Amino acid sequence: MELSLFVMCILTVVSMALTNPIIDEEWEIWKETYGKSYPSVEEDQARRAIWLQNLEKIAAHNAQYSEGNSTYELAINHFGDLTSAEFVQLYTDVNMYEMANHTDEALSDVELEELEEVENLPRKLDWRVKGYVTKVKNQGQCSSCWAFSAAGALEGQLAKRRNQHLELSEQNLIDCSRRYKNRGCRGGLPFHAFQYIRDNGIESGQSYPYKAKENKACLFKSSRSVTKIRAFKRIKNYSDKQLTQMVANVGPISVLIHSLHDSWKFYKSGIFDDVTCNNNRVDHAVLLVGYVDHHSKGYWIIKNSWGAYWGENGYMRIIKGKNMCRINYCASYPVI
Repeated sequence: MELSLFVMCILTVVSMALTNPIIDEEWEIWKETYGKSYPSVEEDQARRAIWLQNLEKIAAHNAQYSEGNSTYELAINHFGDLTSAEFVQLYTDVNMYEMANHTDEALSDVELEELEEVENLPRKLDWRVKGYVTKVKNQGQCSSCWAFSAAGALEGQLAKRRNQHLELSEQNLIDCSRRYKNRGCRGGLPFHAFQYIRDNGIESGQSYPYKAKENKACLFKSSRSVTKIRAFKRIKNYSDKQLTQMVANVGPISVLIHSLHDSWKFYKSGIFDDVTCNNNRVDHAVLLVGYVDHHSKGYWIIKNSWGAYWGENGYMRIIKGKNMCRINYCASYPVI
């Protein structure tokens, strides 16, 4: 349930006192909407103060959006009671860039593909309409975005190449790919997950359900595996046109991105274009499922793993042609 326009307008003008009855009501509505409860009155008040600060940031941005000075809108969501530092710790992987940038020798079998630019690519493409993309999921308080991104890329290939529509097990990857340098709920990389699937296979989400935490042991059984892959490819530092070519020719692919911004945390709708999202250090993995080429208003379509409450029912449109949030840094996909 979104905040009323009345409350949002008030927040753009003046900082509300913690005892304001209108804010009290909105706080209770927000907690009920997202199933939030706290062990003590002190914790409730502390979280309420953080929530209010986030509301004020959102209102300030949306004032710019309403005046036409921004291309995207923000909204309070299930992250509303988290500080920026808490969000980074729980939902991103600050070590991802070092892992992605220093694994060429460790993964010598990965093909760092050289892409040739081609003409006559589709002007728009959305693999969701083909049925190659499964429902949006929520990773919870586990830095497992890499597993969701990898599973999504393979789900797309199974649908495209074999007409198999399966939801694969992210939990299988979290529990069992540690010896491939993934770190469970502490982070990992999609192409490390592909290496594990190539060697072992992967179970479905139904047979190995998601827990949003690491099991103490790997529970994978080869008899329950639904597929393996023949190989996987990783491509780094490509052009916008080359990325377009990959998505058009391959299907949904895993990409790494920079997401350590309140504008990412509270993204609601529109084409994400933020000049401050220019850090070289990627920290999050998502699934790239399509694009629209339309001069300066072209955009990528990405599927996230923060639940359907976030963004456009779990998706984001992000400006094309600017390497926004380092989307042109590293992509990977499985070959079946």
